[in-house]
Amino acid sequence: MESTPPTEYSITLILSTFGLFVVAALLEIGGGYLVWKWLREKKTIVLAIVGGIILFIYGIIPTLQPSNFGRVYAAYGGIFVVMAIIWGLIIDKKRPDRYEIIGGTVVLIGALIIFYAPR
Repeated sequence: MESTPPTEYSITLILSTFGLFVVAALLEIGGGYLVWKWLREKKTIVLAIVGGIILFIYGIIPTLQPSNFGRVYAAYGGIFVVMAIIWGLIIDKKRPDRYEIIGGTVVLIGALIIFYAPR
């Protein structure tokens, strides 16, 4: 059964949907990171298996969003980009340059418009 998006978002709904986007991004990035470590840095297969399980769980999270597949994934893309930049800063200790910050801001604004604009 396809859920229809709400026409107005309450602060609770905004916080819960945005939280789901953040959780999905952390799971996708974290799972991918473990697979990356396994392949690129020749780490143990256990990392790949755990990464694969995490990526599977990530695939479930967007289904909890109250909108259609295309809109959820379009908006999620913007959140993912920003979370990947933050991951790089915290985990990889790579400070984002001005273009990453500008680009991240642009895609975040786009994601918010795509998902939260009144319809």
